[in-house]
Amino acid sequence: MDILKQTSTTRENLGFLAVLEALEDQERITQRELADVTGLNLKKVNYCLNQLLEQGFVKFQRVRKNPDKRAYLYILTPDGIKAKSQLTYRFLKFTLDFYNKMEKTIKRCLDEMRKSGVERIALFGASEVAKILLSLLKSEHLTVECVLDGNFKGLEFHGVPVLKEDDVKELCVDAVLITSLDTNDKLEDQLRSFGVEDELVWRLP
Repeated sequence: MDILKQTSTTRENLGFLAVLEALEDQERITQRELADVTGLNLKKVNYCLNQLLEQGFVKFQRVRKNPDKRAYLYILTPDGIKAKSQLTYRFLKFTLDFYNKMEKTIKRCLDEMRKSGVERIALFGASEVAKILLSLLKSEHLTVECVLDGNFKGLEFHGVPVLKEDDVKELCVDAVLITSLDTNDKLEDQLRSFGVEDELVWRLP
């Protein structure tokens, strides 16, 4: 999830968790197999394994009858199983806290939009925040006409049509809400390049 990738620390811990989960699912696994299962590149897998080995969460053994003498199998230790459970709990708690906070933030924003006379909106970004927003709109008098996202692969995002850059000219909405948590101005600049007027652009408070 993109909400868990805001800092280098959370990204690193996500890598550890992905490796620990893969090791728990498969009793013995090689680095290359770990890369395939987790979606991490070999350099990242190697870094995670070295850190986990130092902490005693993983152990290794050389692969017998393998022409590559550097090939090893990696095995999760009892301490590793415990660490994986603790890491999973921390991420679940982080996620729940984030969702509770975001629900309140989104509701405030939607209330402000409604008071401003906004009825039809477009979301800029097929993100976790957009997903939360769509689930909350069932109780609001606002309609999401589309999601603008040139990188999203698919025609719909949770039942809402996805438009690309070339489709923005056909947009007929009262507001465009940026769903990204990034605070820089690049997203506003991108919307301007699409032809979206500044007065239509909203951000979460």
